[in-house]
Amino acid sequence: MATSMRQVRFPLKIKLLTVMLVLIAASLIVFVSIALRTFKEDKSAYIFETMLNKASSEQIILSQKLGPGQFRVENSTLSFDGTDPTEILNNHLADETTYDVKLVVLDQSNFFEWKNKELKPISEEEAQILASITKSSINEAVKEVQLANEKILYSYNYNPILNYAYVVSLPQEKAFAVTTYLINKSIFYGIFILGVAMLLSVLLARPLTAQLETLFGMTQEIAKGNFDKRVEIKGHDEVGALSDSVNDMADKIVVYMNEMKEKARLENEVMVAQLVQSSFFPQASLSDSVLSTHGHFEPATECGGDWWGFFDRDDWRVFFIADATGHGVPAALLTATINCCKSSLNFILETRPNILGEPHEILRYMNQAVCGAGKEIQVTCFVASFNRQTREFIFANSSQTPPLLFNAGETELQKDHFRPLIEANGPRLGQKLEAQFESHTLELKTHDTIFFYTDGLTEAENSEGSAYGQRRLIKSLSQHGIGTPEMIIEGVIGDLKVFTSQKPLNDDLTAVSMKVIA
Repeated sequence: MATSMRQVRFPLKIKLLTVMLVLIAASLIVFVSIALRTFKEDKSAYIFETMLNKASSEQIILSQKLGPGQFRVENSTLSFDGTDPTEILNNHLADETTYDVKLVVLDQSNFFEWKNKELKPISEEEAQILASITKSSINEAVKEVQLANEKILYSYNYNPILNYAYVVSLPQEKAFAVTTYLINKSIFYGIFILGVAMLLSVLLARPLTAQLETLFGMTQEIAKGNFDKRVEIKGHDEVGALSDSVNDMADKIVVYMNEMKEKARLENEVMVAQLVQSSFFPQASLSDSVLSTHGHFEPATECGGDWWGFFDRDDWRVFFIADATGHGVPAALLTATINCCKSSLNFILETRPNILGEPHEILRYMNQAVCGAGKEIQVTCFVASFNRQTREFIFANSSQTPPLLFNAGETELQKDHFRPLIEANGPRLGQKLEAQFESHTLELKTHDTIFFYTDGLTEAENSEGSAYGQRRLIKSLSQHGIGTPEMIIEGVIGDLKVFTSQKPLNDDLTAVSMKVIA
C-alpha cells in the first residue's frame, strides 16, 4: 500500500514542479519579449530620427556653403548656376564614412546622383523612392526599402530652391548591428536567468516563485518606462542579489537617459554654433577689377578658432586673418568677437574716417575687445589695408604667421621669390590691455600675390608625426603660384592632403590667396 501511495504521489510532485517551471519560464519569456520589442522599437525610432536629422542638417550646411543658386544638369554635367560645384561637393561628401551619402539632382522628372565625383542617373528602384518629391511634394522622409536585394534605411531631404536632395542611406544590418548584439546578449542572459530560476524552483518552489513574480512585475514597469519603481529586497540569496541588480539597473537607466538627453542637447547646440560661425566667413572666391581672392577654412573640430574676412569702404579693402589659441567652441567664441570688431568699423568710421589706412589702430581696437572677453584665450591676427587707387598695402601684425608675398607674373617661381612679411609684428590680442602696434607700408604691383595662412597648415602632421612645414609650403607655391588664387589654394591644399594621407587635422586650417590683377 505504501509503495502504491508513493507511486501516486511522485508523479504529482513532478507535475507540480513542472507547472511551476512552465509558469516561471512563460513569465521570463513574456518579460524578455516585451523588453526586447520595446527596445527594438525605441532603437528603430531613434535610428530613423537620426538619419532624418543627418540628411536635414547636412543639406542645410551644404546649402550655406553653396550660397544662392540652383543645380542644373546639362549634357550629363552638373552645374550650379553656371559654376562648377565639384570642389564644394567633394569637400562636403568626401569625409563621410559611417553613412552612404550622395547628392541627387532633379531634372525634368529625372533624377541624377552625384557620388564619388561622378554624375549618373539613379536606378529605377531609387527613382520610385524619390518620386514622392514630385508627386506628393514630400521634401523629407526616411524609409525602410529594398535595393539590389538588400534592405536599406533610406533618408532624404530635398531643397526645392537649390533643386537637390541630400540622401543618407545605411544597410539595415549595419544600422541594427548593435541592437542585434544587445538582443542576443539579452536572450543569453534571459536563458541564463531561466536556468537559475528552474534550479531554484526545484529547491525552493513557492517562495522563489513569489519573488520571481515580483521581479517580473518590476521588469514590466521598466518596459513601460516607469523607472521610479523598485523591488523590495528579501533575503541575501541569489534572488535578493538579482533584485538588487534590477534596482541598480533601473537607477543606471535613469542616469543614462539623462546623460543621453544632455548629450543630445549639447550636440544640437554645437551644431547651431557651427552654423552660426559659418556665417562669419565671406564667400570663398571674390574678384573685382583690381583684386582676386580665394579662401579655404577647415576646422579641426565642429567649431574652429580660425577666421578670415574683409571690409570694403571706398577705395580701401581691409583684410583680416585671425587664429584663437586652441580650437573648438571656446576658440570659436573669440572669432565671433573678432568678426563683431570688423562689423563695427562702419560705426568707428563716423568719428575716425582715417582708421581704414591705420591697421595698427584697428588692432588696438580689437585688442581691447578681446581683453574685455577674458584672458583665458588669446588671438593672433594680421590686418592689412589695400588702397585700390594708390596700390598701397599697409599691414600690422599681432604675432600671426607672416604671409608670403611673391609676384605671380614670373615664368618660374624660385625659393628666393617669396618674401615673408615679418615687419610690424606685435603682441597677441588679449595679452595686455595697453598693447601698442605699428604699421608697415608696401606698394603692390600687378600680379603681386599674398598668401595668408594660419599655423594649422604648416603644423599639419602625417601618420609618422612629421609636420608639413614651411619648406613644403614654399615648394608647393613654387608649383602652383603662377595660377589664379583659386588654383593656388587648391594646389596647396591638395599637396597637404597627399602629405597627411587624409589624417585628421590637429589644428584649424585657414589659407587665403589675394592677387592684384590690374
